[in-house]
Amino acid sequence: MTDEEYIDIAIDISKKANNPYGAIIVKDNKIIGRSDDDTLIMKSIYSHSELSAIESASVNKSLYGDLEGTTIYVSCEPCMMCMGAILYEGISKIVYAASLQDSNDLYCPEMITDIDVLSRYANNKIEIYIERKQ
Repeated sequence: MTDEEYIDIAIDISKKANNPYGAIIVKDNKIIGRSDDDTLIMKSIYSHSELSAIESASVNKSLYGDLEGTTIYVSCEPCMMCMGAILYEGISKIVYAASLQDSNDLYCPEMITDIDVLSRYANNKIEIYIERKQ
């Protein structure tokens, strides 16, 4: 599958969620983590789709950083908290559809941060792509 096909899955999850965010984690062309509708405010204000997908992908892992070599596809650019978790887990690539500014303008106030700047703190190189839908 392509980045565009995977981002479509994350967007579909966001459309079915109680809040408009969705995420999946892919490794070796297999989805290993999904947020589904377990997103923002379902458990707490910290239950973001990225964190739910990481938790889903991490069920059988034994050490932090076991998600190296994975790609996370998210309907919206990760916030600072989620970006920290992504970097901590060693995820290798992020593909997102909407920007934090889009979220801020259309849905809820966000602390706008530059994830390219945050990615400099990663222990590994992380690729970041925006896959905008036309």
